[in-house]
Amino acid sequence: MMLRIGRQIRSVEEWLAEAPPKQGIKQWADGRSAKELARAWFPAAGEPRIPREFQELLDSRQETQAPILDRGEPEHVTHFDRCGGEGRNADLVLWGRTPAGKLLASIEAKADEPFGEIAGEYVRKRVAANPRSRVPERFELLCRGVLGVEPENEEAQILRYQLFTAIAGALAEAQEYGANATLFVVHEFVGRTDDDKLAANAQDLNRFVRVLSGGSIEEICHGKLAGPFSVPGNEHFAGTDNLFIGKCRRVV
Repeated sequence: MMLRIGRQIRSVEEWLAEAPPKQGIKQWADGRSAKELARAWFPAAGEPRIPREFQELLDSRQETQAPILDRGEPEHVTHFDRCGGEGRNADLVLWGRTPAGKLLASIEAKADEPFGEIAGEYVRKRVAANPRSRVPERFELLCRGVLGVEPENEEAQILRYQLFTAIAGALAEAQEYGANATLFVVHEFVGRTDDDKLAANAQDLNRFVRVLSGGSIEEICHGKLAGPFSVPGNEHFAGTDNLFIGKCRRVV
């Protein structure tokens, strides 16, 4: 069952009506991630179907095999601190269970759009625009809660800001749900995409994972969940030893 604000979604058209892309209707186009994600889950009107490539990703680990997905919400917003402003806007959040326990999956759909801005540059730009901005406070919480480092850390400074917020949002939702496994999944839709931009995204995700894992994991491969990662958490969201990160791909 696919829900949005309590209303059932049963088609691509209803997905658009109930959960339009945050960036605006111009993002709802063939080959772009918002529309293709809806198509992946609704190849036909009716009940949603787990995309094959996403199922294969879950089947790659014993902890996430044989899932029963109870609920899904596109464009789901999660607040992971008290700094105000926008929360984490996930393209799709799924709540479910497996024989191993409860599962929470946060999905980031990508064609060849980047993972936001470089974190250090983003913080400096926001402060320059508004010296009273709370973005530095938020970034400090993200650095400590996700990576266990201070915001001055040189490696953290060059990571993509969206990946910090994506992990924090997934962890906050998982804590509320009582999940045994937390997943952050990048669902790629390639075909009408730029190969150089796809390669840059892969490098950015791999760089984040290398820092998160302390260098023990070098890259995220399509169709295989990596982890579990240990995340320290902070005063706003709990840490975990059961974070998984993965990437699956569909040619459109």
